Amino acid sequence: MRAFLAIEIPEELKLYLQTVIDHMAPRAKGIKWVKKDGQHITLKFFGEIEETTALQIKGGISAIEKNHAPFTVSIKGIDAFPGRRRARVIVVTLAEGAQHIKDIFSDIEKGLSKMNIEAEAREYTPHITIGRARTPMPLLDKDIMALEEKRFFVDKVVLFQSTLTKEGAIYTPQWDIKLGGRE
Repeated sequence: MRAFLAIEIPEELKLYLQTVIDHMAPRAKGIKWVKKDGQHITLKFFGEIEETTALQIKGGISAIEKNHAPFTVSIKGIDAFPGRRRARVIVVTLAEGAQHIKDIFSDIEKGLSKMNIEAEAREYTPHITIGRARTPMPLLDKDIMALEEKRFFVDKVVLFQSTLTKEGAIYTPQWDIKLGGRE
């Protein structure tokens, strides 16, 4: 199965981000926008793995359950990777809670290294992907919508199966790890 670890975002935030996409889409051409059901905060993409490997991953990262308490995240603004001049990925950046997510990511990488799963080469930046440019393009200030302050609660990490279809990817939760540690 094609799989990845992520933090889910609540339905209310997905609906809000859909209004942001609806506002930006006519202004920023050449972008494939992420559907509401595809919005999340990716922690680790695995690609194709066996179901037995998925269960081994859960065991390998289970320490995050006791090492991390639930926390609050807030959205910050719109940005792009690798940068606004040559935008490939349009993202919502995070403010409050971003360091907690980085800490969880770090613990996931440590747990996976014991399983000989390759570490991410690039620095990890927590974000919500909302669009992908077909070819690198500038993302102009006039095309970006200012975001309202929105906050949400994070209390688990989820392994999703990603099934590719003609209409786009379908994400199906396989298991989760609840955050239960102390601050």
